[in-house]
Amino acid sequence: MQIKVDLKGLADVQTKLARLSGKQIASVMTAAVNKTAAKGQTEVTRAITERYNIKAADVRNSVSLRPASASQGQQVEATIQIFGSAKKQGRSLNMIHFMERKVTLAQGRKRRKDGTLNQLHFNIIKGAGLKTITGDASLKNGAFIGNKGRTVFQRIGKARLPIRPVQVVGVSQMFMFNQIRERVIDRINSEFKTELNRAIKGKIEGYL
Repeated sequence: MQIKVDLKGLADVQTKLARLSGKQIASVMTAAVNKTAAKGQTEVTRAITERYNIKAADVRNSVSLRPASASQGQQVEATIQIFGSAKKQGRSLNMIHFMERKVTLAQGRKRRKDGTLNQLHFNIIKGAGLKTITGDASLKNGAFIGNKGRTVFQRIGKARLPIRPVQVVGVSQMFMFNQIRERVIDRINSEFKTELNRAIKGKIEGYL
């Protein structure tokens, strides 16, 4: 996601910028864009963790910010890049990230009664129902936890191999959910004028 300068409709800001030199304008533009981009980066984490059952640290580690530079000439642009995972690769996360962490005594009794104690349960979207996979590695499509507790695998056939990791939506795909993407963009648009006015004031008053 790229954050670019757009002064259309900001006549009051343009009047203030007219008081500055070219280098000063580049400086305040860069400062405003970078401050806005940092707020956008924070909003990505907040919006995703409010909808999805994922740790804020996992989202933060999947997002990088390339700040704008005043040396870019007429173009002032910052980029927020969102990856599928904290490893900055792939488009999806393993289901282990959404593994059910606790089971109440009542839930355990119900599952024993229903004969579903062997199921692995996952909570991907907050407030939504649990997703289940049969936790029996001896069955075709049976799932199990391996890689020292870091990965959920699923057996493809009845033989010991092959197996495959069970993947689900990644951080970059979470961001593309309309409500999340629009929320971040709205935050960026609302904050830019504030940060630009703050940067202009700082330059005029000599502390930027």
